[in-house]
Amino acid sequence: MREAFLIDVVRTPRGRRSRPKNDFVGEFANIHPATLGATLVNALLERNPNLPPEKVEDVFYSTVMAEKEQAANMGRTVVLSSNLPVTTSGITMNRACSGALQASAFASASIRVGDYDILMAGGGEHMNMCPIDGDMDFEHLPFPAEMFEKHNMVTQGQSAEMIAEKYDLNQEEIDEFSVRSHQLAHDATEAGKFKNEIIPIPYKDKDGNEQVLDYDSNIRPDTTAEKITKLSRPFKENGLIHAAAASAIVDGCSLGIWASDAACKEYGFKPWAKILASANAGVAPDIMLDGVIPGTELALKRAGLTMDDIELIEINEAFASVPIAWMKTLNIPIEKVNVNGGAIAMGHPLGGTGGILIATLLNEMDRQDMKYGMITMCAAYGQSGTMIVERLPR
Repeated sequence: MREAFLIDVVRTPRGRRSRPKNDFVGEFANIHPATLGATLVNALLERNPNLPPEKVEDVFYSTVMAEKEQAANMGRTVVLSSNLPVTTSGITMNRACSGALQASAFASASIRVGDYDILMAGGGEHMNMCPIDGDMDFEHLPFPAEMFEKHNMVTQGQSAEMIAEKYDLNQEEIDEFSVRSHQLAHDATEAGKFKNEIIPIPYKDKDGNEQVLDYDSNIRPDTTAEKITKLSRPFKENGLIHAAAASAIVDGCSLGIWASDAACKEYGFKPWAKILASANAGVAPDIMLDGVIPGTELALKRAGLTMDDIELIEINEAFASVPIAWMKTLNIPIEKVNVNGGAIAMGHPLGGTGGILIATLLNEMDRQDMKYGMITMCAAYGQSGTMIVERLPR
């Protein structure tokens, strides 16, 4: 079987959700989601001038809320909005929150079996234009009666509370983890750690002035445990999960170039990383969010590694209870985890976060000269995605 390599991966900054009551318009609120994706395509072509655009055979793109501006085949829409030729195909996929991670895994696998030589893969979500369940028709649900008869379907916030109870978490550790996310994200931003992965995006503010966003704008460095402990608990009476312990709602996307070993030689690409293992583990759809635990165990088994071999990890901070329960159960030291903050501070643009985490992981592994890294994510309806990568020195 052939080898498949990640050549480059980039992302947009994560722009905030609009708050009309506060007269605030999100930075990307009026930019079409396909325009954001196309901007990344064009940036990758510019950053990799050895890559002939016509050699990009397909774009694998993840989007969760396939409605309104995201209703069409976003993969193809991104292609047709970019500097790629019409000969490049595009496909849209949905594995909920771990979608861009899955798109990347599919890209690697497709190259390895010989179906492609060069692909782009990632995803994005415009949560201003296409809010979570924003167009849900409750008279025509996408779930049959048999599903409700078999499973106790609840919201993800309720699941986060179930995780906290099942794994015996307390308010102090949830609040400490939430504050940590903002502090580390702020420090990383100030140190310029995200500059290589972020493609600046021009936008117009609410007054029509031209601006450029080149950082994740949701970070709040003044967040403290004292402030957030006063927040309401909307998911359970006397619960532990509040808004500051949940991933922020933002707009953003990610995209990477994947190539075969033959293409690397032909076009002079320098491989950055390869996938050692990819795993998807399902759990009960009510508790929903702890699939990262069996998923991590399965990925390690497939890679022939132990947790001691993994030097750095990015776990999506859907809710603070998820990474805390995962660390406790698998005995993972927090020093390896989300060292530059996570989605609680910077946000979780559903279909795009998996690729964002790949970019953040590999850039930090470069700085620390590390070999083995992991990305893991919970996903809606009891899914999870985990990927182990080997960084290749360039």
